[in-house]
Amino acid sequence: MKVLRLVVWGLVGICGTSVAQAADPLRLEEAVARALASHPSIVAERAQLQAVQARADREGLPPPYIIGGEVENVAGTGSLRGVDSAETTLRIGRVIELGGKREARQTLGRAEVREQEHRADTVRIDLASLTATRFIEVLAKQQRLEYAEERIQQAEHTRREVAAWVTAARNPESDLQAAEIALAEAELDRESAEHELASAKMTLAASWGALMPDFGEVVGDLQFLPTVEPFEALAARLSMTPELRAARLQADTIAARSRIAEASAKPDIDVSLGVRRMEAFNDHGLVMSVSVPLGSRTRSGYSVAQANAELAALEARRDAERFERHQALFERYQELVHARHELESLRTNMIPKAENALATTRRGFEAGRFSFISLAQAQKTLFDLRARAVEASSRYHLLLVEVERLTATVEDMTL
Repeated sequence: MKVLRLVVWGLVGICGTSVAQAADPLRLEEAVARALASHPSIVAERAQLQAVQARADREGLPPPYIIGGEVENVAGTGSLRGVDSAETTLRIGRVIELGGKREARQTLGRAEVREQEHRADTVRIDLASLTATRFIEVLAKQQRLEYAEERIQQAEHTRREVAAWVTAARNPESDLQAAEIALAEAELDRESAEHELASAKMTLAASWGALMPDFGEVVGDLQFLPTVEPFEALAARLSMTPELRAARLQADTIAARSRIAEASAKPDIDVSLGVRRMEAFNDHGLVMSVSVPLGSRTRSGYSVAQANAELAALEARRDAERFERHQALFERYQELVHARHELESLRTNMIPKAENALATTRRGFEAGRFSFISLAQAQKTLFDLRARAVEASSRYHLLLVEVERLTATVEDMTL
């Protein structure tokens, strides 16, 4: 799906090797394909399209013939006693439509089918965007768990070192207690990361209707940030979004209803023809009836006025939606730029400095020049910055999905 082209390129085109070796790995395009193939909402929209098509076919049929009969002058009194004076009539009739009503109904049916087809396509885009969002969240939780595991390893290594030096009377007992607390905090953080990852995986699996995660690790690289178009170029695409096309299709549907209302100004003719048998004379005769409803033009005028008002309201809502989407796009774009700047600053400046500071502090700690508190603080600073980098990179990709969805064009709906 073109609406996710940048996200797929960024997360799937460049993948980390550590997660790629896991059993049953899941890539973004595979997750989206599974969601589009089996999510209940897709099945529902497909069934709804069949229902709309069936209704359009039914409403496009001509009025049916009506066969009826009646018996008069039976089971009465006097000369009308019994059936000797009965009059039996068998008739067939049909409404003759005037003013092009059937053609107007067929036009309305086609407009409703196109509207439902577009609605189904929009649901597919929304589901693909939702699945991508959930995939990114799993990837971020997965990275957080990896960092938590690394933090435990370092905390355990430091605890052993401190324990040895406390035994050698080089460090006070309080340093060992502080190291054990740091290890316990790291273990708690890992447990929290495990629960969050399990929940994120469950949410992702729900994208294709699975009750339990049926995949291993997800594959992707959050650190790669694909570039986006300038804001002006993205804003220019707002006039071609599926939402605007939906409004146009809805306008076509309202116009078709207005055409039916205009056609109803010309009344239909109800004609029936039959045969009547009169038992008293033992004869037959033809019976014909014609009826025309009154007041059709007045009712038609109200229906046309209603359709015109609905079109005006639709146009105003479309303008309001366009303004809101422009504002939302600007806000997301600014957040996207900020997330990129934050991540680049973390990767090129802050994290390298924190790594150097930790290395220096560890050497000083091993030489006895720095306290354990200084080492613990340096370790915490580095891991906090790494966690912040994961958050910034995942936020960038999540915002990218939102921007891609906001600026998706009608052409992007091609799968």
